[in-house]
Amino acid sequence: MTSSPKIILTCLIAALVLQGCDDTPSIPKPDPVEEATALPGQPTRPTLPTPGTSRIQSSREAASKPAEDSPTPPTDPSRAEFAGLRGPIPATWKWEPPRHHFRAAQWVVPGRDGGEPAELVVTTFPEASGNTIQNNIERWKQQFRSTQGGPPQPVVESKVVNGLSVTLVDLEGEYLGMGGGFHKVDYRMIVSIVETVDRSVFIKLLGPESTVAANRNGYMDLIDNLNVMAMRSN
Repeated sequence: MTSSPKIILTCLIAALVLQGCDDTPSIPKPDPVEEATALPGQPTRPTLPTPGTSRIQSSREAASKPAEDSPTPPTDPSRAEFAGLRGPIPATWKWEPPRHHFRAAQWVVPGRDGGEPAELVVTTFPEASGNTIQNNIERWKQQFRSTQGGPPQPVVESKVVNGLSVTLVDLEGEYLGMGGGFHKVDYRMIVSIVETVDRSVFIKLLGPESTVAANRNGYMDLIDNLNVMAMRSN
């Protein structure tokens, strides 16, 4: 019995398909580990983000922000300007770029005889119904622990400086921080809440008690001589 050409053609096609299936395992496959991970000492693959890319992007974003969001070093180290206010500041306090976007300014305050430094930080908050002075005081109390184990009793003083309402809060004890993730014994914090027309300015001196005590006069000289900066004409 003879086979029809149609049957022969069908068999040939089936054979070719089976041969192709058998050859499939011999095709080299890319190594997924090599694709995902660069070996130590080897340059990162161009398709993957290189270390520091996010920092570069952050720098570009920061450069595109208004000037008021990008503080610059003061031309006179004995004068401080921040959040529309200005005042005298010890020249030994070292200005540095704010580490967080919500900080308006910050300085490193040196310790006595090379001791641990403190930090002066300026932050601003818009006027809001929940942003009361008492609420802030209660929040700061929870960041400290007294020798009795509970929150310390702060020393609170109110005054008027060149037409500005100022509330000073003085706390000391074991500093727990906002998250309670670390403890610093014998710490002290002095905060001045300065109320301006449209916002509150917090000027916080935080550090070891000995450092804060040694620099308290310089801090109070700043607070007692604060002035509103004159609006610059275009």
